[in-house]
Order: sequence, then C-alpha cells, then structure tokens
Amino acid sequence: MPKYIDIHAHTNFKAYEEDRDMVVSRALDDDTWLINIGTQYDTSKKAVEMTHEYGEGVYATIGLHPIHTTASYHDEAELGDDGKEFTSRGEIFDKEKYRELAREGKVVGIGECGLDYYHLSEDSIEKQKVAFIAQIELANELGLPLMLHVRNHSTDKTHNAYFDVYELIKKYSTIDGIKGVSHFFAGNVEDMKRFLEIGVYISFAGPITYKPKPEICDYEAVIKATPIDMILADTDSPYVAPVPHRGTRNEPIYIKDIVAKIAQIKGLNEEEVASQIVLNAKRLFDI
Repeated sequence: MPKYIDIHAHTNFKAYEEDRDMVVSRALDDDTWLINIGTQYDTSKKAVEMTHEYGEGVYATIGLHPIHTTASYHDEAELGDDGKEFTSRGEIFDKEKYRELAREGKVVGIGECGLDYYHLSEDSIEKQKVAFIAQIELANELGLPLMLHVRNHSTDKTHNAYFDVYELIKKYSTIDGIKGVSHFFAGNVEDMKRFLEIGVYISFAGPITYKPKPEICDYEAVIKATPIDMILADTDSPYVAPVPHRGTRNEPIYIKDIVAKIAQIKGLNEEEVASQIVLNAKRLFDI
C-alpha cells in the first residue's frame, strides 16, 4: 500500500489536458495513490479509461454530480469543449449506462453524488434528490460505497443538505446498510456524528489549511471530534489547493499537506495519521 491516498481528485478533467500523465505520475512516484471522480457520464468514462493506463494506484468512481442534474453554468476546469466555460446539459441519471461503465475498469465507488444547495431552487433540489436516490440504489446493487458531495447555501440556513443526505441514505440504503464518504466535509459536529452513525467516513480537503472561518465550518472542532479510523483526505483537484500551494492548480501530490494539518489538529504523529488514512481507504473502497 502507498504512503498517501487522495480519495477524491479530478485529473480526468480538462484542466489536466496538457500534462495529465505528468501529474498522475508525479503522485505515483511520490508513493501517493488517487481516485478520480466522475461528475457526469463523460467525466466518469474518462476516469474509468484512466484506470487502464496505470498498473496500480489509479482508481475511479462513476456518478452524476448534483449540479449536473439541471442546466447550469460551470467553469473552465471541468470537462468541456476545449476546456472553456460551458453550460451543463442537465443530465438525467441513466442507471443502465452507469451499470455498464462500472464493469469496465477499477471502479471503487458511485458518485460524486448527493445534494448541493449552494444555488437554492426547489425545482433543482427535487431533480438532485431523484438522481441521488437512483445512485444510492445502484450502489446498493453493485455493493459499492457512495462518494458524497454535500454543500449548503452560504447564508440561507433553512435547508441542511447534510441532514437531507443522511435521511435519504437511511431511507433508501439496503437492509445491510451502505457505506460511503462525505468528501470536502464542511458541516458541523452534529452533521459529522450523523454520518458516522450510518457508516459514512469524513474526508477533509484543502480549506482545513486556510485561515479559520468558524462561521462557515469549525474544522478544528470537527477534526478533533472525528475518530481517526473514520477520517479520509482529498484534494478535490484541480480546486482548493492547500497551503502552501493555495492559488495554484491543485494536484493529488499535495494530499500530504492536508494529512499533515489533520495530524497537527489532532495532536498525532503525521506518519501514523497517513498510515491510518490509507488503511481507512483500503477498508472503505476494498483496494
């Protein structure tokens, strides 16, 4: 097993079109494995294709991101024509197409899926829920964990995406339950504890290295309260690079900076934390 693992990266995106192999190889050479995450069918397919290009250490999840369930604007970093800005076509989750895709490579999870309330719209929320439920059902069927994307509105607190995701997983997972991970966690301690209750791991990303903003998320309190055997780490590359790389395009190799911050906050040895996170990932994703 590697020293580090980035459980949520997007080196399958257009942001890496010019130097994708260099970025992936740089991580692998540094004893860092990665899981590329699908956000719609095209990016999911690319993530799966990449698992065939490397003998070990590159895995994929496949799924439909909640923001891609409706037509909406997205930035140049995601898969789009010539890597430019684009508008999502509003994909409807096709369970059969994704089921077939799961058979084509080292697919270790379903997602990223979940609920995103950053742009609140009741119509959008309902479409997100329909797609999320379908992906829970597919994960149940295939025996794969969920890669969860959960985001609240920046100011409107009338909706809690974390609670709604928790409720839907409880309602639609099989009798044996379903495991998963909430990547880029930005909820509170209560949200974290609810997720642990249903077997969902908590993954932390680059913002834990930024200047604290407890009004958005009290990362120190959440990390201290989360058991080390339920913690994972992700870069969400190409976004939110950790300090000291903030402001640049993120890469899986920077996962070590996030792991170091987790160790610092929990007052634990960095190597032990890195080793435990790898063990956690192995347990969750069966790799």
